[in-house]
Amino acid sequence: MAKHINGINPDILKWARERSGYTVEAIAAFLKKGVSIINDWESGERAPTYIQLEKLADKYKRPIAIFFFPEPPEEPNIIENLALRSSDNTPLEPRIHILLRQAYARQFSLMELNMGKNPAEMKIFRDLQARPNDSAMALAQQARAYLNVDVTTQTSWNTTVKAFENWRDRVEEAGVFVFKEAFQDDSVDGFCLRHDEFPVIYLNNSRPSVRQIFSLFHELAHLLIGQNGLIQSNIFHGGIFRGGTIQAIEDFCDQFAGEFLVPSNDFENRLNFFTNYNDKTIEELAHYYKVSRPVILLKLVKKGILTRENYWQRINQWVEEYKYQIQGKTGRKTSSGGSYYNTRATYLGYRFMELAFGKYRDGHCSVEQLAEHLNVKVKHLPQLEDCLLRKALR
Repeated sequence: MAKHINGINPDILKWARERSGYTVEAIAAFLKKGVSIINDWESGERAPTYIQLEKLADKYKRPIAIFFFPEPPEEPNIIENLALRSSDNTPLEPRIHILLRQAYARQFSLMELNMGKNPAEMKIFRDLQARPNDSAMALAQQARAYLNVDVTTQTSWNTTVKAFENWRDRVEEAGVFVFKEAFQDDSVDGFCLRHDEFPVIYLNNSRPSVRQIFSLFHELAHLLIGQNGLIQSNIFHGGIFRGGTIQAIEDFCDQFAGEFLVPSNDFENRLNFFTNYNDKTIEELAHYYKVSRPVILLKLVKKGILTRENYWQRINQWVEEYKYQIQGKTGRKTSSGGSYYNTRATYLGYRFMELAFGKYRDGHCSVEQLAEHLNVKVKHLPQLEDCLLRKALR
């Protein structure tokens, strides 16, 4: 019979579970134990075996040693500081809790790799600081001028994937590191964590490229007003249809992203090419600006060309069409379309990889530290560096 181990701090058992977003019931089901047993562990009346503790450590993504600390380590409760885009306060999935901790760790990696100083010559999060009651449209125009991308350049990018890559590069050039991950939760599009030197944006790689583009600039708006943010995809009202329970800050960030990606002056000129505004027209405009159809639809509503009723009618129609398209795909496994190394390179971003490998080559970190910064095993580093070199040769 397996022995229960002594010295585990029950307060840390509870702290680790709560910080990972799990309920007592979820952990009981995971370990195939009764809820009362988990409660007893967290109250100190009983203790898990070493094998059970290993399973908990893996589930919570914590080192085993932490459960023997005299008290929980100092760690900011990131969830409490997020501006949640949700009308019903739905709890975040544990996977999102883990990614938030990962993002926080990435900021520490950036601090260590850069000796505490952001290497970007231009830092948009300092130069364009704003307040929530400022004009979102004016801030979007300033940000676009700051990133130095005109509409002609934007519309020359022939695919939304290419558009995202270019936008990401411009944002990172301005001092904000952008990471991607498989959130395993399509209800969350992305989030950002502010920092005096290294603000970061995380995007859900499972979402379409057009949605990632919008989320990128929604989160950039959060950073420009100095706030953490998280964008959930269950609502896209563009800042005019939401109820009072949704924070006004989210409306501001939506308006910023919409104006940044589809500048009103250019949009008005573009409308002269069209005589009606059916689905084909909306699709053409969305393709032209490399944005989603709801962004264009919202622009037409705000100009008074379409009504709110038109907006909801089309949104509901598109939702039903999407459901129909994926009906036959449920339960099937699909290929990710690329190698593990290409995927990791995409998630990390080539700018961050170049920084990390550069510090390693200069002798400022060990190979083990490099693997830790990149969150991969040491054996995967050569193939990952190969992806970086191939990118540089393009």
